[in-house]
Amino acid sequence: MGETGRARLEAELARHYAAQRDEVAPETTDALVAAMVAEDARIRRVQSRRMGTAGFVASQVRYIPAWTWAAQAALVALMCVLAYAAGDAGSTRVCIGILSAVCVLVGVPAVHASKLHRVVELEYACAHDTASVLVARLIVLGCSSALAVALMVGATAPAVEASAFDVALWACPPYFLSCAGSLMVLRKASPAAAPALCVALAVACSLALLALASTVPDLYSHASLASWAAAAAAALAWLAREVAMTMRTAREGLDAFSPHLARTYN
Repeated sequence: MGETGRARLEAELARHYAAQRDEVAPETTDALVAAMVAEDARIRRVQSRRMGTAGFVASQVRYIPAWTWAAQAALVALMCVLAYAAGDAGSTRVCIGILSAVCVLVGVPAVHASKLHRVVELEYACAHDTASVLVARLIVLGCSSALAVALMVGATAPAVEASAFDVALWACPPYFLSCAGSLMVLRKASPAAAPALCVALAVACSLALLALASTVPDLYSHASLASWAAAAAAALAWLAREVAMTMRTAREGLDAFSPHLARTYN
C-alpha cells in the first residue's frame, strides 16, 4: 500500500470513529470533572489518616468469628460451675489445666484462617501481608484467651482454697504448651491436617495432666509449686521460640510459610 492509500485509509477510519462518537454536553463534562475532583479529595483524606498499628490490630476483632468469643465465655462459665458444684478440689485443679488448654484450641481456626481458606498468597499481595495479619490476630486472640484463663483462675482459687498465684501456676503450663503447639502446627502442617493435629495436641495435654494427677499424689500441693513454675518457664520459652519461628517463616514468603500452596505454582 502506497503513501496515498495509507493516508486515505487513515482518513476513512478517522471519519468512521468520529461518526460513532456521541456528543457530550458541557454540563456532563463539568459533572464528570467535579466527581473526579471529589474522589481525589476523598482518597487524599483516607491516605492522610492511614491506619496505624494499633488500629490495624483492633480491626482484626471483627474478623474473629463470634463463636470463638462465645466458646471462651462458655469455658469460663463451665469452670465456674465445676469449681463450685463438683465438690472435689482435686478434680477442679486438674480441670483448670485442661480448660486452659482447650481455651487456646477454640482460637485455632481464626489463627489458621489464612491457610484454612487458602488465601495466603492473596494476603502476601496486600499492604498488610500475611505476617502482619498473623501478628494482629495472635495479639487479639492471645489477649482474649489470657483473659479467659485469668477469669477461670479467679473463679477457681477461692473454690479450692488456694491463692490465685498457685492456681495460675497450675493453668500456665498447659496453656503455654497449647499455644506453642498450635503455632508449630500452623508453621509446619497443611490446612487439611492442622485442625486434627491441634485437637490431638490438646487431648494429649489433657491426658498427661490426668495421668500425672493420678500417679503423683502431691502434684497440686504447695511443695510442688517450684516444679509447676519450672514447667511454666520451660513452656513459655518454647512458646517464645515458636512465635519467633512462625513470624520468621511467614516473612520468608509463600514457599516457606505455605509450601503446599507454593508447589502448585512452581
